[in-house]
Formats: sequence, C-alpha cells, structure tokens
Amino acid sequence: MVIHDFIYEWDGKSKDGEKPVSWWPGAYRVKIVELALPDSDISYLIPTAVLLKNARSNREINTSLKNYIYTFAQKISKEYDLDMEKTLWIELDDTIRVTRLASNPKLPEATLYSISWRAIRPNELEMIQPFLSDM
Repeated sequence: MVIHDFIYEWDGKSKDGEKPVSWWPGAYRVKIVELALPDSDISYLIPTAVLLKNARSNREINTSLKNYIYTFAQKISKEYDLDMEKTLWIELDDTIRVTRLASNPKLPEATLYSISWRAIRPNELEMIQPFLSDM
C-alpha cells in the first residue's frame, strides 16, 4: 500500500542550521510503501520500502542519492515517522539498487551507519513491482 507519493527537492543550502541532503541541488520522486498486506498476520522484518527516482530531466545538474542516502534517509524518516533501519531504500535508475542502513555497534557513543548498495533481489523486485508502473 502506498503511504506517501511526492517530489522531494532541495537547493543545497542550509537555512535552518541543519545540513542539507547535499550541498548541490537535486530532486527525487519518493514513494513510501508499506510492504505488509493490511489483512495479513505476517510480521515483516523490513515492513517499509522507499522508492526513489531522479526527478530532474537534466541529469548532469542533479545529485545522485547514492552518496547522500544517510542524510536523505534521516530527513525522510523524521518527517514521515519511519524507522531508518527497518526500511528498504530503493533507487530506480538504469538499474535498481537497494540499501539498508544498519547502525555500527562497534561505536555505541556515536551513531554511524554501514551503507552498501547492491542489486535488487528477485523476491524484493516481486514485492515492489506493483508500485513501479507510474514511476
């Protein structure tokens, strides 16, 4: 079930004292999806997926989220009440890449995340397929 569907745009400037997604402007189409079926008794380890697609037509001046996913995920998670670690972050481009943000337990005094992008798995693709048609 689609929870939110919107365009998230940033200008690369810090107006409120918080770090922007990146210091360069960008825009992404964002679709937040609940993976669990509403009438299901199945509990998902990762119940939410966030589908991301570059929204600018001029790709040369748009920033990719590959290197800025942590900052982007923080902002989206805070605004839409998502658990960053229990969300599958999926970037739709020429290929579909997936990441999960996992905190590093070796540094308990600071929250650092391990982020590695990978190709989407067939079962994950099957789960999000219904939501890709209008992206």
